[in-house]
Amino acid sequence: MTVRGAVALVASVILGVPAGAGEFDGRWAADAQACAGEKVLVVNTLSLRWRDAACAVRTSYRVKDTWHIAARCWADGATGNVPIKLELRGGERLVLDWAGAPGEELRRCPNEQTAR
Repeated sequence: MTVRGAVALVASVILGVPAGAGEFDGRWAADAQACAGEKVLVVNTLSLRWRDAACAVRTSYRVKDTWHIAARCWADGATGNVPIKLELRGGERLVLDWAGAPGEELRRCPNEQTAR
């Protein structure tokens, strides 16, 4: 087992983060050009950042290629609990579904493999 794998396993046991959630890690945007701008979703095992919002993963579970997240989010001075669903499609596409918002398909930003 690699060090990264061991860390993911420990995080999944202690924090309730599903092992394998790291597949979602990276920067995601509507297209490659948007990767250079501010409309980028940044995902890691413990948090998400999207535009003016930041979220901490409180609990989560994974079913196949979908990661269901109960997050605590902060935006524009407000704080709240937000259900988030991330669905991987082919490893390079991600559907982001925030509570109350229509699902949005994003693509992994280029050079993510070297950035991780």
